[in-house]
Amino acid sequence: MTTLPQSGPPEYNVTGQSYDDRRHFRHDGPLIDVHAHVTMTHPSDPPGFPGGSGRAGSLAQAETMLEVARAFGITRTYTMCPPQDIAPLRERFGPALGFNGPIAKAEDEPDDAAYRLLDRFLEQGVDLIKFWGPPRGCDEGLYVDAPWRRQVVQRARAAGVRVFMVHVSDPDAWFATAYADPIHYGKKKEHYFGLHFLLNEFPDVAWIAAHMGSDPEDPDHLAELLERYPHLHLDTSATKWQVREVSRRRDALRALVCRYPTRVLFGVDLATRPHLVREHYVSRYWCQRTLWESVWEGPSPVADGDYAPTLGEPPLPHLRGLGLPPEVLRQVYHANARRLFPHQSPAGEGEPGLSL
Repeated sequence: MTTLPQSGPPEYNVTGQSYDDRRHFRHDGPLIDVHAHVTMTHPSDPPGFPGGSGRAGSLAQAETMLEVARAFGITRTYTMCPPQDIAPLRERFGPALGFNGPIAKAEDEPDDAAYRLLDRFLEQGVDLIKFWGPPRGCDEGLYVDAPWRRQVVQRARAAGVRVFMVHVSDPDAWFATAYADPIHYGKKKEHYFGLHFLLNEFPDVAWIAAHMGSDPEDPDHLAELLERYPHLHLDTSATKWQVREVSRRRDALRALVCRYPTRVLFGVDLATRPHLVREHYVSRYWCQRTLWESVWEGPSPVADGDYAPTLGEPPLPHLRGLGLPPEVLRQVYHANARRLFPHQSPAGEGEPGLSL
């Protein structure tokens, strides 16, 4: 039998980095991950948004991911998953998981489809609601401020939900490629009009703009948003994107987080999928912690197809740690999430934890 050679290093480690080397980690307290996709998985899961197999699915990938999370100090993970996945995940993992209900519908579906989905999530006691509405979502009618989504906020707020997450745009690199047609997609800043509308209409709830507000490329824009809207927060999720663009603007983004230490939350955006290996999960947690808490510098070990080096840049994206101060790290990693979700007690903090 002939063994075919591998085409190259695995996407989760293209540099041969030892993920066991964590000497540069400086934070020894707990972390809370506010942005993840822990789901039930099934071999038939399509690409794209994962999960939805409910009790017919497997817990194996969730067990692997949360075991790795615990090894990196993460005591609670807020996951986006279909409503049918919540009960089996909650039964297995208890306080290690919180739940985020993503609300969407097909463009040709009635608004009631979104309201019925919301009701299913509310019945399951979700902690927050998510709207996904980047440019590619707008092609499907998924505008973040669509009338039916504003109605979802009103209904969820009436039911006691006080935190909403929104994904409003995508990397600058995509506006040079997939979104290069300005007639169809417009300019990146134009996609923030809907976010402004929501923030002005609903100032009595907390908002989390995912992926560093979808604009780590422009720290000044993020500062303007945070200054204007005291109920707006950012999360650090989307590891490749943050490593690439935060590292390019290390000093400016370090200053931003230090200026608004209570407004940034730790998130990774890992998703469980069939057949993923443990090192895939390890790589993202290692890169996230390295980026925010250390002064480590070197080529990013994770493959990044969106990286296009400019003149003078290395062939691989460079990870440049911000080395945030300990008190800022404590807030980003843990305290800010505890403040937004005061009724929650992560595993190992006031409730019996799950042995993973």
